[in-house]
Amino acid sequence: MRLKIAKESLLNVLSLVGGAVERRHTLNILSNVKIQANAQELRITGSDSEVELVAMTTLAEGACVQAGETTVPARKLMDICKSLPNAALIDLQITEDQRCILKTGNSRFVLGTLPAEDYPLLTTDNSQGTKIQVTERELKRLFEKTAFAMAVQDVRFYLTGTLLEIDETKLRAVTTDGHRLALCETSASSTATQAVQAIVPRKAVGELQRLLSVEDNQLTLSIGRELLNVTISTPSRDKEQGDITVRFTTKLIDGKFPDYRRVIPRGGDKNVMIAHDVFKQSLQRVAILSNEKLRGVFLHFNADSLQLRANNPEQDEAIEDLAIQYQNTPMEMSFNAQYLLEVLSVLDSDDVSMTMTEANQSVLVQDPSQQDQTYVVMPMRV
Repeated sequence: MRLKIAKESLLNVLSLVGGAVERRHTLNILSNVKIQANAQELRITGSDSEVELVAMTTLAEGACVQAGETTVPARKLMDICKSLPNAALIDLQITEDQRCILKTGNSRFVLGTLPAEDYPLLTTDNSQGTKIQVTERELKRLFEKTAFAMAVQDVRFYLTGTLLEIDETKLRAVTTDGHRLALCETSASSTATQAVQAIVPRKAVGELQRLLSVEDNQLTLSIGRELLNVTISTPSRDKEQGDITVRFTTKLIDGKFPDYRRVIPRGGDKNVMIAHDVFKQSLQRVAILSNEKLRGVFLHFNADSLQLRANNPEQDEAIEDLAIQYQNTPMEMSFNAQYLLEVLSVLDSDDVSMTMTEANQSVLVQDPSQQDQTYVVMPMRV
């Protein structure tokens, strides 16, 4: 294989798949990317055996001197490309003894390779699966509004991902770590005849957020028993290079997501309306003097007023009073400040609504102008 390509063109494709590659993997070949080139197309694949990204772009006439395929160390190749001058023209060649020689100007690099046929690929035949039509913008929004509530490390492995639930007209993303819950939904069309659920792993969610744009391009998600895949078209940063097509595939988490509908509190009789930015900034200030481990902040609700209070074992204390809309009986609750702040960070309106029942019961937090977003936060036990 021999390829002559501009540094920016190669780096554009490499950067789209690099996130899937693990630096240290029990399979050495998965530290590599798979490169395939022919007269028409360059195709680069990165994978960690759970998430697979395949980026494809058309090649200029004469760019592929000799068709072929190989695998080369991903991180080393990316670092070499980044270090080259912007206008560099790369001559990448695989020799008969299966070494990769990269030349440009007065520089010459030699990289070891592993056979392309040994590179493990995820089977992407989801022809019998559920097809979902949704825009890039809306899919990105679903993940951005809910990803923060995924569990990071939990023996309940099914909580370390995002639940995608589809019926005929709605696509929902739901996350929870047992302390808070986030739900966001959007309109979508699908081939599902009944509700379909799939749990997308944390890493896959992060990669999708990175790849998705805020354009209204139509996407087709394909969900099978074990895999989810979607093809995304990405504009190249190089004007002389055509669009780059990325085929994204991930294994799904095999587990039963809890019934999130039972967690969402119903019939709350105590309603609070607070100015969003004032509440967020006040909470950030008071939390500075909270217990570093527990991050607990007390919220004392009175008629049209809220007092935020925090203290710590060093006997520091912070108190701040806010004007709110509240007409019910006085009540005090304690929350992990970080949990509340992360909810506030994904709400966009001028006001935030909190609906409560009892001091030790979970609280419903919503954006009054966005009925498709729902957040639940559990209070701390004092």
